Formats: sequence, structure tokens, C-alpha cells
Amino acid sequence: MTRGRRAVRRGTVGLILLLLAGGCVYYPTVADVGGVRLLPEHGRVVRSGDGALFFADINNTGMFEDVLVRVEAPIAKRAQLLTQSGEPLPRLSVPGTSLVRLHPGGERVALSDLTRELKAGEVVIVTLFFEKSGALGVVSPVE
Repeated sequence: MTRGRRAVRRGTVGLILLLLAGGCVYYPTVADVGGVRLLPEHGRVVRSGDGALFFADINNTGMFEDVLVRVEAPIAKRAQLLTQSGEPLPRLSVPGTSLVRLHPGGERVALSDLTRELKAGEVVIVTLFFEKSGALGVVSPVE
């Protein structure tokens, strides 16, 4: 074999290896990298006396926890997290890869000092404030 043929063969082998290495790409997912990924779903506001209660499912598909620290709604001057027994809850932890439900028999949000009367079927936005994720709005129909 001549020098020219060896150089071409080496160049061809090098090009093939380069093309093979270029096809080996890995794109990590949120779960691989970690982080927090919150998806508030199924939000609803239920009228209750002169106030209302807010319920939702908070789905954390990330690896790390986040903490719900505050809730706001334009229809209420005051929004407060409550425990199952109705006592104020300063923070609500949402562990990684879990689902936390705000529901009638457990933790929930009480909306009081309403700025106007709520009508069944209307839609309001309730904003949840998390330590890491920041503010997330939940579109919620009124029942």
C-alpha cells in the first residue's frame, strides 16, 4: 500500500469516528438535572358564607421540594393557608416528585374580605407564591 492510500484510509476512518461521536448526544430531562417543576391543576373556588375556599392539585414533577409561602387573589383582600383543622398554616411543603392536594378534608386556602360577590361559573385567577418557583397563577372556576 502506498503512502497516499494510507493517508486516505486514515482520513476516512477518522471521519467515520468523528461522525459516530457526533451522533452520541444526550439531552437531560428535568428529572435528570433536578430542579423543581410545579404544575398546579384542577383549581376551583367554592363559595362559603361571606368568603370562599380555594382547592387545587399541586403536582411537582421535579426532584426537589418547593414551599408554598403565600396565596393572593384579586377577588379577596385576604388569602390564608389553613390546616385540616382550620388553623393558619404559614408554609406548605411540596416534596419532589409528588402530588399535594388542597382539598376540603385537608389543607386549603380561605379567601376572605371579598372585594365583590362571586357568581357560579365565573373564572378567577388565584396566584400561588413558592420559594423557588416564584408566582404561579391557577385559573379557577367558581362553584
